[in-house]
Amino acid sequence: MNTKEDNLYLSGEYLPVAECFYSLQGEGFHTGIAAGFVRLCGCNVHCEFCDSKTTWDISKCRTMSVKEIAEQVSEYPSENVVITGGEPLLYNLDPICKALCAKGKKLWLETSASLPMSGKWDWVCISPKDNCPPLEENLIFADEIKLVITRRDDLAKTAFYENKTAFYFAETGKEIRLSLQAEWSVNKEVIEMIIDFVKRHPRWALSLQTHKWLEIR
Repeated sequence: MNTKEDNLYLSGEYLPVAECFYSLQGEGFHTGIAAGFVRLCGCNVHCEFCDSKTTWDISKCRTMSVKEIAEQVSEYPSENVVITGGEPLLYNLDPICKALCAKGKKLWLETSASLPMSGKWDWVCISPKDNCPPLEENLIFADEIKLVITRRDDLAKTAFYENKTAFYFAETGKEIRLSLQAEWSVNKEVIEMIIDFVKRHPRWALSLQTHKWLEIR
């Protein structure tokens, strides 16, 4: 990127976009609900199991203005829009939220929450990552915390998030939903373990990547 592009991305008026598309939300609390998706490029996390590694290289993505993004997404029938990545919080998301809100859209964010929060959201799903954990001050913004499980040891993290969300509920009355999701490549190895855990710890729910089962985007 040149300096001009850097400045555009810093302002949030232009964003590096991997794709915009229309589908069903495949996982988490809103599974099965139609939504537009805006997948941004760039990531500070680089999960080993990432299924969107093509977003890591910003040079391969299209630079779009928030006006262009909003115009394209406004053509989708659903009022819901998911901003995902990559890691969306690399950018100032206030402009894109303002543009999409002006189109009457409800905005859902998918993030590791490892960077300062920006934007105004109707739903925030935080998916914590070990190598780049959420900023603790971001957890109160969550409506949903979704842990990706690759092995039994990952379940040890659940106690921390149970305690944090219980504290926020006691202090503010906000209920943050908790879910566990098998990493796709080891789904068969860990799914029974997750089901057993959820049955014994009913504050947690099972999240399935239904879009992968259905082979849709």
